[in-house]
Amino acid sequence: MHTCHFLSSDFLDLTLYQYGYEQCEPYHTFGPSMRTHYLIHYILSGKGQYITNYRGEATTYHLHEGQAFLIEPNTLIHYSADGTDPWEYMWLEFDGLKGAEYVKQAGLSVKNPIFRSKTKEGQKAVFDYLEYIVSHPGIMPSRTMGYAYLFFSALIENSANSSPLAKNDIREFYVQSTAAFIENYYMKNITVEDMAANLNLSRSYFSKLFKKITQKSPQEFLITYRINKACELLRSTDMTIAEISQHVGYSNQFHFTRAFKNIMNVSPNEWRKRNKQG
Repeated sequence: MHTCHFLSSDFLDLTLYQYGYEQCEPYHTFGPSMRTHYLIHYILSGKGQYITNYRGEATTYHLHEGQAFLIEPNTLIHYSADGTDPWEYMWLEFDGLKGAEYVKQAGLSVKNPIFRSKTKEGQKAVFDYLEYIVSHPGIMPSRTMGYAYLFFSALIENSANSSPLAKNDIREFYVQSTAAFIENYYMKNITVEDMAANLNLSRSYFSKLFKKITQKSPQEFLITYRINKACELLRSTDMTIAEISQHVGYSNQFHFTRAFKNIMNVSPNEWRKRNKQG
């Protein structure tokens, strides 16, 4: 298995967390479990099955080369490789303001999580862009993100279930303005009320609007952004956990550590041991 962590949080529209490749052993299994972010697995060869559980109803998909499957955040899933022809796949873990929108435009959801390409040429385009990301872990973050946008463009254009592109409107402006506000003030003690006031909206209306568009509450988005910034500092500096906690807007180190573990599934110290630069 090869996994690469993407450690830049300069991109708000689309946030990458990690990507990688795995040739599975027969009957290799993951789950039942839930993920914190979106993941897409693209099958290179072999076969396997993917089981989702939506509102208590389990659905099993038998998958093969050229298909891909979506894992949505906080959704119970289970997948396993075939016993005689185990699958080989690449994956991409992502989130961000545009993450949910791109998935929706590709016609993917927990009720319809399987990507099938309209044509062989389209399937190759999706493969090529993801393969470039996975096979070039050392390139500049901007180039990685460029190929990520190309990957999602190909996914949307070539999905057999793609939906029309959403039109920009005032709601998009509100979301982008909030993202800029968080980027500028995440290190301070900002609240959802502050974000709403920045747009001259009520807290209740703003929160409902933001979650409807991004699938995250404003508070969830703020926390995720802060933790991504903390990861950069853990990896590239020798600042203490307490100093990093203060730097990303947490006056209480315990609250920071708890939030970090909720997002990254490990403590800040353990994450630093695994990912420290140099």
